[in-house]
Amino acid sequence: MKQEVIIVTPVYNDWQSFDLLTKEIAELAELHDLEVRVIAVDDGSINPPKMQPTDSPCRLDIQIARLSRNLGHQRAIAVGLVLASEMKRNAPVIVMDCDGEDQPADIPRLLAEYSKDPDKVIFARRARRSESPWFRLFYFFFKLIFRALTGRTITFGNYCLIPPVSLERIVHLQEIWNHFPAGIMRSGLPRTTIPTTRGQRYAGKSRMNFVALVLHGLSAMSVYIEVAYVRLIFLSLLLMFLDFIGFLVLVYVRYFTPLAIPGWATSVAIGLTVIMIQALLFLGLLSFIILSYRSVKMFIPAVDYKDYLLGVEQIKSK
Repeated sequence: MKQEVIIVTPVYNDWQSFDLLTKEIAELAELHDLEVRVIAVDDGSINPPKMQPTDSPCRLDIQIARLSRNLGHQRAIAVGLVLASEMKRNAPVIVMDCDGEDQPADIPRLLAEYSKDPDKVIFARRARRSESPWFRLFYFFFKLIFRALTGRTITFGNYCLIPPVSLERIVHLQEIWNHFPAGIMRSGLPRTTIPTTRGQRYAGKSRMNFVALVLHGLSAMSVYIEVAYVRLIFLSLLLMFLDFIGFLVLVYVRYFTPLAIPGWATSVAIGLTVIMIQALLFLGLLSFIILSYRSVKMFIPAVDYKDYLLGVEQIKSK
């Protein structure tokens, strides 16, 4: 009996890569006796898809979900997961990019790990990175800041396998709408990782520029906004405490030692006062932001995704 697999992949104007991906998946499905259903989420593409039937005798079931606008690949993944959950199939769901960097050859390894532990979300962790030095430098600082603000370490991306027992809960997580991997981490669902190697793009160039990288990192941190808020509160309080200690040292030096230089105490006092005011303003701003965040209605992908879905087109490859 064939093992059924659902693959969710976001696509934005990269239909040539998607066509090559489906061909590779079809060959893989034939080799490993898999029944594959592909959900491609058209993330507001300007260029219409041009699908070519695969030459493989293995038949893929392909659906293209069209979004009304470009939401970004994290939100496109969330919509694809909701559509997968609505199929009501007792099958694992694999999330992957369509550009070839998430290699289809790793799918059997994900399925093998799933067969050993069917209750865990399995992420593909890149054991060796091949990006530019600038990207790796930014990624290093992102992980450092993410760790400082959240107390967590993120070592994986979107490429993963979701067991059917976890899918229904995941599509009701508000956090995956902003950042899918961080949302899974925040949910507390059991997870594990397997090492993989980054593949080569099928076609074209990556659209991930510096601005997109920064926004992607901020989206991950937004999932832990309440944790980061508490840590920043303690940072502000620590800063104010050190400022107060500075005032005590200033008073001691000014009035109880001969070390004070004329005019020095006034300049230092002004500097410490400015720091104190800034810390208080920062603390107040954080408080208003978090209160505003908690009063906003939660966006639940499983409920609210229809606001952005134009329709679903069924395609059968031959």
